[in-house]
Amino acid sequence: MTYEDFAQEWDSRDMITCRTSGSTGAPKEILLPKHEMVNSALRTIDFFGLTGDSLLYSCIAPDFIGGKMMLVRQRAAGCRFRWETPSNRPLDGYSGEPISLLSVVPSQVIHILDNIKDMPVIDAMLVGGSSIPESLRHRIEKSGLNAYESYGMTETASHIALRRIKSEPEPFRTLGDITVTISDEALVIDIPGWQSVRTNDSARSVSPREFFIDGRLDNIMISGGRKINPERVEDILSRTITFPFIITSRPDEKWGERIIMIAEAEESERPFIENECRNMLENYMRPKEIIFTKHLPRTPNGKPVRNFKN
Repeated sequence: MTYEDFAQEWDSRDMITCRTSGSTGAPKEILLPKHEMVNSALRTIDFFGLTGDSLLYSCIAPDFIGGKMMLVRQRAAGCRFRWETPSNRPLDGYSGEPISLLSVVPSQVIHILDNIKDMPVIDAMLVGGSSIPESLRHRIEKSGLNAYESYGMTETASHIALRRIKSEPEPFRTLGDITVTISDEALVIDIPGWQSVRTNDSARSVSPREFFIDGRLDNIMISGGRKINPERVEDILSRTITFPFIITSRPDEKWGERIIMIAEAEESERPFIENECRNMLENYMRPKEIIFTKHLPRTPNGKPVRNFKN
């Protein structure tokens, strides 16, 4: 889908078809009320102080909700909008005016940081699509970029909360009048006048408007009788392991589930990985197997596919 295609759909329908990302299972289509997508856009416009003079710039495709909402925000703000074909070299060749709000995924941020002297003025950067490794958080904070991590999903018409990207993560803070609660460890989102959504995300509430995400409840693995959150393991290891990797599992007669690391790296990295696992992880959390691959499978918007089969 192109932005021209989505603009035609937007102008002709009251319900908009959106696809989930498929990072934890098969993608599915859902229908979102157009007016609720506008309400979501207005919350973002208010947060970033966007006006009719603003320039929105998207480096992600409108196939999924993150890309679609950039056009909806432009329509709601009455401002200007530019986009480019998604790639890992965002803004290459762009020498235009300052960008009010740039939408990217983490892999694209790396290129921006590597070429920061050649980049235009970016007032604010919206980073979504997948988790942000700790090493990248450090680089973003050191660069001085005004970058925000988003939390939300297709079912909530994109993000419902944001937080400034820092080395030490702060809680997400909801936008507008959205509030959250915790039910059986899961985050529950209340969007007044629309819906209450019980997510599959394990969360800790700081206040009705502030929370931390610990990982997916449906990703929890049980190995040797111990519960293991793969995203927690990834967070710990990403402090020193900078190449892409995921933690997953496969059935095992002895352990119940055998913890596996799949690394986008060469076999020569094995001693380094094993040393970091010994130094940083408790014994029960350590991968029992390391698989090396040239390319980790990812969804079109950059999320790693955790149910990878080697």
